[in-house]
Amino acid sequence: MFFKRLELYTEVSPTAAMMETIVKIMVEVFAILAIATREIGQSRPSKSIQNNRPPLAHVALEKYLKKLVGKNDIEDALKRLDNLTQEEVRMATAEILKITHSVDDKAKVLIDGMDLS
Repeated sequence: MFFKRLELYTEVSPTAAMMETIVKIMVEVFAILAIATREIGQSRPSKSIQNNRPPLAHVALEKYLKKLVGKNDIEDALKRLDNLTQEEVRMATAEILKITHSVDDKAKVLIDGMDLS
């Protein structure tokens, strides 16, 4: 869904703060793709591993050891991405509030400036 919102962001001029958040999200997405690519590459056992133990046992052991020591790069990256997208939503909401107040102030000036008598 972020990429659908990104398409909308190209149609309006995001603030500097919003642009910074968008860039952070994109960096995190690329990091997740890099981690996933690395994990896929590591899940293919080399010939030396195939000769020593069954490939599935090696992959299962590696995953177990990662969970045991608390190392799960992809889950950590997905949590960071989730936090960034939540920050994006909060920032967009604050920007909408600011714009709404600006429009309200301008409408009051127009109404106050009109002679309604």
